[in-house]
Amino acid sequence: MRTGIPVASALLAALPAAYAQEQAPAETGGLQEVVVTAEKRVENLQDVPISVQVLDTKTLDQLNVGNIDDYVKFAPAINYVRGEGQGGNSNPGESHIYIRGVVSGGTNHTGSQPSVGEYLDEQPVTTIDGNVDVHIYDIQRIEVLEGPQGTLYGASSESGTVRIITNKPDPSKFAAGFDVQGNQILQHGSGYEAEGFVNIPITSTMAVRLVGWDEHDGGYISNVAGTDVNACIVNGVRSFPTWAAANGHPGVCPAQAPIGAGAISNAAYVRNDYNPVNTKGGRGALRWDLGDWTVTPTFMAQDVTTEGFFGYDPAVGDLQVVHFAPENSSDSWYQGALTVEGKMSNFDLVYSGGFFKRDTHTLADYSDYSLFYDRVYGSGVYWTGNNGLPVMGQELVVSRHDFEKWSHELRLSTPLDLPGKGTVGLFVQRQLHNIYEQYTMPGYNFVSPYGSPLNLNGLADFLSIPTLYQTIWLTDETRVDRDQAAFAQATWDITQQLSLTGGMRAYKFDNTVDGFFGYSFNYPFSSGMKHCFEGAIVKFAPCTDLTQRSDGHGTVPLGTLTFKATPDVMFYATYSKGFRPGGINRTAQAGVPPYSADFLKNYEIGWKTQLFDHHLRMNGSIFREDWNDFQFSFLGLNSVTIIENAASARITGFENNIEWAPTRAFLGSLNFQWINPYITQKVCSGGTQCPDVFGVPSATGSYLWAPAGTHLPITPDFKGSIIARFNLTPMGKLEPYFQGNWTYQSSASVQLRVDQGGIVGSMPPYALVDLRLGATYDNLTGELYLTNAFDRLAQLSRFTQTAPTKFDGSPTPVDTQPYIVPAQPRTIGIKVGMRF
Repeated sequence: MRTGIPVASALLAALPAAYAQEQAPAETGGLQEVVVTAEKRVENLQDVPISVQVLDTKTLDQLNVGNIDDYVKFAPAINYVRGEGQGGNSNPGESHIYIRGVVSGGTNHTGSQPSVGEYLDEQPVTTIDGNVDVHIYDIQRIEVLEGPQGTLYGASSESGTVRIITNKPDPSKFAAGFDVQGNQILQHGSGYEAEGFVNIPITSTMAVRLVGWDEHDGGYISNVAGTDVNACIVNGVRSFPTWAAANGHPGVCPAQAPIGAGAISNAAYVRNDYNPVNTKGGRGALRWDLGDWTVTPTFMAQDVTTEGFFGYDPAVGDLQVVHFAPENSSDSWYQGALTVEGKMSNFDLVYSGGFFKRDTHTLADYSDYSLFYDRVYGSGVYWTGNNGLPVMGQELVVSRHDFEKWSHELRLSTPLDLPGKGTVGLFVQRQLHNIYEQYTMPGYNFVSPYGSPLNLNGLADFLSIPTLYQTIWLTDETRVDRDQAAFAQATWDITQQLSLTGGMRAYKFDNTVDGFFGYSFNYPFSSGMKHCFEGAIVKFAPCTDLTQRSDGHGTVPLGTLTFKATPDVMFYATYSKGFRPGGINRTAQAGVPPYSADFLKNYEIGWKTQLFDHHLRMNGSIFREDWNDFQFSFLGLNSVTIIENAASARITGFENNIEWAPTRAFLGSLNFQWINPYITQKVCSGGTQCPDVFGVPSATGSYLWAPAGTHLPITPDFKGSIIARFNLTPMGKLEPYFQGNWTYQSSASVQLRVDQGGIVGSMPPYALVDLRLGATYDNLTGELYLTNAFDRLAQLSRFTQTAPTKFDGSPTPVDTQPYIVPAQPRTIGIKVGMRF
């Protein structure tokens, strides 16, 4: 942080000097109009009474934004984490984003729906367990809609919506371009990127636009023969307690045992910079103008493959881990969509429909679970092979998540020039999620991580799931979420300056989960086959122990009063409400009912201003949000996620976006959010009485987890960015420029539970600086860039692979090996692009 502040000061200090240049009238330039469709109609950003941050085409290009990691840096309202344990690799595609601090921590495939909606053009692409990481190229803009958007966007927009709007085909002209770049992560891996687009008019009313990209990102995490004494790892060798105690239970790390007979080694997997990423994809769109009607079919596909693990173990060393198995992932998805726009009399009619399919596969090391459950619970005594001898606790997770989403929306809007204008619509959506997570114990020196009859050292057949080899636990479920809604929003211009907007969304949801989760019948714990009530209804399950439904309906309102003081100054006051559907709990533990919907009420006063002949733009808001009976996830028995309506929270904040263009030679922006998200009631484990002190259970066995006033996790009190771009003196056709940007966020906890937060730790404050020096020459652009210029080890998330404390709710430590997912280290690169 100390190194970032002077850079920020230097950028701000440059503003008066740049402003002084305004005296030359020939160089005077103003801010361009920003067009958005946040209210599902084309409007000037300054006329929209919603808190919206926009990154347009030019800004995305100037900041070299390529993915979710890039654009969340410049959106103060967005916070995110990359991975939260439970057998993942924290790879791209495992990110979860949150807006305005509406986060209680913990996600799961059978848990709560997201609180932030993600849209690609008109279609939702929100998936339940991880945001889709859309490659950002040839994108018209990214809109971040802050606060509940329940009226127009529905259930997964409880706290906000992120909309990625692509460039559309243009029948009026041919256009094409490409960008290539190479980069080097200093002292680590190297990467490259090639992108291109072409817009081809076919007739005067028809055009096609094609886009493609191929990217390789170098690795920067190393798997080493290191030491983490707390995790029973010494020089790349992990020893399990049960073996050392002759099937006793010492509860501590033993002396190093022989490899293969009490200990495992990572020697076969040691590698530097072992987490590279490869991304390939493309997009195609057709536009056909038919008089008053326009038809736009689009198709987009992307494939991301990774190797390795994306966090490091601070006890081992910066950017280093000690892992004991192959690790990789793939994330492939495609979307086909159709948008039809036209006129019915003077009314605008829009139909948008789409089909989205996403398949993710992950292979992950899960020996942390085996180690800590052995050390705390003595689980290792149950891990035996066909020969009756102990099996090494080298556990792996094989995950496959297949998503399908159908969505259709039909809406009708009145002309904008009427004193009363509005939009009505219908929405229907069906989401399918096939969940497959296989936890295998193939034994030391295994042949296949997926389990194989050739692995003589693996888990015994009678302990394994009968349909699979050497599988100690299986989750094989089908989840279907169905949503229907009707919505209306209308604005009445009371006077030329004052208008009133009202809206309502009536919704209905019907969600089901069916399948199997748990152990085999012969395993000594109860979860799994001992609770089966019928034969298998999913492919790999031995039987069915889960079939549950959650449904409900309701309405959410919106009300906004807008005052247009001048054509360039607007104030608004808004009340809005967002919601997230309820759902089921899988666990067989007694007294754990389904969880109910939670609701977010938003009270907001905002302003949109343009001053000094549109050279200065200041937009901002102050808000209070009440989050009632929020859904809280935690790990229970056998690390099965439980969701409860825990308590209520209040979030107050102030956000501001300032853009300044005093001359054509300078453009600067300052974006920030200050926020105070805290719970208003204490959160405890199960029980009818809640104690007031930590570590001492009540008479009913309940433990205090978080007292009233505890800060909600993930969200820093302050997050902001400064961007300064200097267009230097041209030299003929050569137009050089320099750009610097500074991003900062304060510290943030990662757990709502105070006891677990003490084990996992908090993310400290950090500041990142990026620098760019380049020039344009006609249609050619060249740029040299340096990201994370001061090589700060910024922490994007922290987690443990399994529960940090015991499942009985007590603060007794279990998994005390935290991982940290860092920002990419200092990277230098060169980029060249051309437009035709």
